[in-house]
Amino acid sequence: MQQKTMKALVCEGPGKYGLKDIPVPKILEPTDVIGKVTLAAICTSDIHYVNGELATAVYPRTMGHEFCIEIVETGDAVKKFKVGDRCVVKAGASCGECVFCKLGIRSACVRGGIFGSIGTLDGCHAEYIRVPFADLEGQLIPIPDGMSEEDIIMLPDMLGTAWFGVKNAEIKEGSTVAVVGVGPVGLCSCLLAKKMFKAKTVIAIDLIQERVDLAVKEGIADLGINASTENVDAKVKELVGPLGVDATVETAGVEEALQTCVAITKPSGILSTVSIFSVPMMPMPMNMLMTKKITLRYGIQETEGMPEMLAAIQDGTINTRFLMTHKKPLNDIMEGYKVFGNKEDGCIKWLVTPLE
Repeated sequence: MQQKTMKALVCEGPGKYGLKDIPVPKILEPTDVIGKVTLAAICTSDIHYVNGELATAVYPRTMGHEFCIEIVETGDAVKKFKVGDRCVVKAGASCGECVFCKLGIRSACVRGGIFGSIGTLDGCHAEYIRVPFADLEGQLIPIPDGMSEEDIIMLPDMLGTAWFGVKNAEIKEGSTVAVVGVGPVGLCSCLLAKKMFKAKTVIAIDLIQERVDLAVKEGIADLGINASTENVDAKVKELVGPLGVDATVETAGVEEALQTCVAITKPSGILSTVSIFSVPMMPMPMNMLMTKKITLRYGIQETEGMPEMLAAIQDGTINTRFLMTHKKPLNDIMEGYKVFGNKEDGCIKWLVTPLE
């Protein structure tokens, strides 16, 4: 590559971030590829990071982990991909060889991490990015012919996280489920629970009326409840019966959401949470979990469900474009962090196109 520097959103400490000129990344290992970022998105965890709300944050860091690329350079050991290939990229990278990877816990890889977040990998809110371990299964997903980046960008992270949460909740045909927190991951959880896992009843719960209304409008929730104005426990049990729902999927990452989940999950039900909590040690209603014998499941998604969801996108079973409320070039990414981070202007997902 002839270009030596690029624009990137760099966070240098809590509240200290902005668009800077930094060196274009280079191939460091023979398993690397360099990609031109063709589309990216802002995630809630990016907001936590720049606000200094993640204990694992390391500075300085180029932000972002939801993205598509066009490969512009490959390491000598890369065999599955070539220059010009379009791919959507897994939010984190893993080596496939360490003890954790061999156990199937790629999220704990000792040589990898999440782009622009946990570990040492710089992120995608930039013109170019280095992606290590490119040939490892699921690291790069080729964008099928006829599909655009917008069709598939939600697959690895938003849909992947939702799949993990819904699968952990053991949702199946005939199940009743409440999704507590219907931001991007919560809306994807409603979508998968209804369209792919065939839940009988999906309830969307949030503090923002427009979001619960959207879930109902899109046909991915049977009922929307505004937790700031309505009695959630009473509304849920009015719909599904006095015991509550079979399972809850928690995506808000706050104490109140967990308490709501425990209250509305039936005895011997499942509470599945996929949140990254900005307050790691928050009070938990452990006694109620115990007396109701609720199973609590928690973790971070790997690459489960990717082939199934890609097929569902291709055949039209699921479509995430309704999430994409805002789209502007990298030049305007500071505006994106403000609008998305503060939930302004009805923003659900802010997409970042290449620098203009």
